[in-house]
Amino acid sequence: MYTLNNHDSVYIINESYFYKTEPYYTIVRNEHEGIATVPSSSDVLDAYIVPICMEKARMNEIPACDWNISYSHVDLPAVIYGLNYFSTPSDHFVVRDPGGAKKVIKHVTNHGKYPFCYQRMGEEASVACCTSIFGKTIDCCQEAASLAERVYEVFRIPLVEMVLLREEGYRLSALAPVKYSQLTEEEMAMLQSLLEMGVGQ
Repeated sequence: MYTLNNHDSVYIINESYFYKTEPYYTIVRNEHEGIATVPSSSDVLDAYIVPICMEKARMNEIPACDWNISYSHVDLPAVIYGLNYFSTPSDHFVVRDPGGAKKVIKHVTNHGKYPFCYQRMGEEASVACCTSIFGKTIDCCQEAASLAERVYEVFRIPLVEMVLLREEGYRLSALAPVKYSQLTEEEMAMLQSLLEMGVGQ
């Protein structure tokens, strides 16, 4: 976990900010002590729960996918996300046929115990992922790069993966944790450079 002190705020940079992790508790402790912290605990909770993330994005004029919650039914083709305590938006599943959907739903619902979130997609649509580091990207198209800037303005998460639905443009599908091991050399160099420069405002 990296910390960056900048402009009377403390920035917490980590692979994941999930509830009950060290970064999350560090954020909550700082807030309890009156220390302005980025991201905030509410930013983190909003970002990692897909339906809430979509609504917050839409409210802030970020193109976002429509979503539904179900225990069994899904309109195909679709992107599926689990909603149970152990699920992560990093685990998204594109399903295009009833057989594949049935398998995925059984997995993400733990045999029907939990609901899941799905987002309808067009026949030709695809899913793309783009890493955002303080709202900056490497090797992403201009449209995705602009989305990263807006996502950082709204959610304030220094290191996050944007899951995007590509279909006549891009729409935000989810925000997910990023493992340091998944960063390219260029992305790791950018992160180190931004931390050394103290860029986080």
